[in-house]
Amino acid sequence: MTRAVRIMMNILSLKKKFTDVLFLDRFSQSCFLFGLVGIATFGILFAIPYMYNDFSEKVVLFARAFGVFLAFQMLINWFCMKFVDNGYNPDRDGTMPDGIQMGQNISRIPVADSKQTSRNNRRSQSDLNTLNKRNVGSVMYVASELPKTAEEQPKRTTYPYFSWTPCLRCNRPRPPRCHHCPQCNVCVLKRDHHCHFAGACIGYKNLRHFSVFLFWASVATVFSTLHAVPYYYYHVIQNTSFFDLIFPVAIARSALGYISWKNAFFIVLSWILVTFLYWATSFLQIVVDLIRLGKTTFERDHKMELTDKRCLSDKLRSVYGNYWILNFIIPLHFVFEPIDDPLNWPYIKA
Repeated sequence: MTRAVRIMMNILSLKKKFTDVLFLDRFSQSCFLFGLVGIATFGILFAIPYMYNDFSEKVVLFARAFGVFLAFQMLINWFCMKFVDNGYNPDRDGTMPDGIQMGQNISRIPVADSKQTSRNNRRSQSDLNTLNKRNVGSVMYVASELPKTAEEQPKRTTYPYFSWTPCLRCNRPRPPRCHHCPQCNVCVLKRDHHCHFAGACIGYKNLRHFSVFLFWASVATVFSTLHAVPYYYYHVIQNTSFFDLIFPVAIARSALGYISWKNAFFIVLSWILVTFLYWATSFLQIVVDLIRLGKTTFERDHKMELTDKRCLSDKLRSVYGNYWILNFIIPLHFVFEPIDDPLNWPYIKA
């Protein structure tokens, strides 16, 4: 096998991985939009009137209005998650501060004294690597040199987690807690994770929308489940068999004419609703805990040892900005930006 063929195979392999991720993003977003529209339509047209059949029209109107409000909150925060820019832009966000070296742990440097402290704490890269081996939980391995052949892997260097590190793809230094996302192809400030439902990374500026989305998604799925169960029990289960409750079977039997397409549609929606209910409530619990601790999903998964010294109200403002409770009514990222320093992180002790 020639070198050119091996390089081409590696390129095709990378292309396949990118295509797989792109497909997963599009599939997840399609499922979300289909589920949101379908569940909202089903609830407003069928489940809510059935649930409140013995109540006045005002009660039905109020329940329908609340259902529309929940759907609107989920959709608007989904759009904000998708389109609010989290990418690191040196011209907008700032560059590496004077007196700070690449690979220097800035979480141990007082911000006001950074220049003097950096002079007293300069170490060679070998000294840094020796220090990092003693504290594996607070370091990461960063690609620092491109491979010379297709068979080789990029050379990786050990850096303290709270330090400026090089990004080969962007060809510039990036601040602490900023990671390059291969799917978005950009360095993301305070990157938490890549959300396939939004097709974008969750980070410094759209974590608020992710958490608000999860909150209203949890409320909406509980609200929808309470209204769907009675209708589903009396109008779907009574007209289907046990095996029809498995949605691929329901779709196949609907296509063959054994059950109505409407019942098959309700069965598919019920599976999506149960999935949304589990996903939203589980992730909401995780996000609340991460905000309380001042950590990210990346730091939790890699067991990074760090402490956010701020009080809870300051941690909330670092995500939502001032008047954080208003974000649960209308997106305000363009009015109240997060109150934090995404380059220096002066409140973090690692």
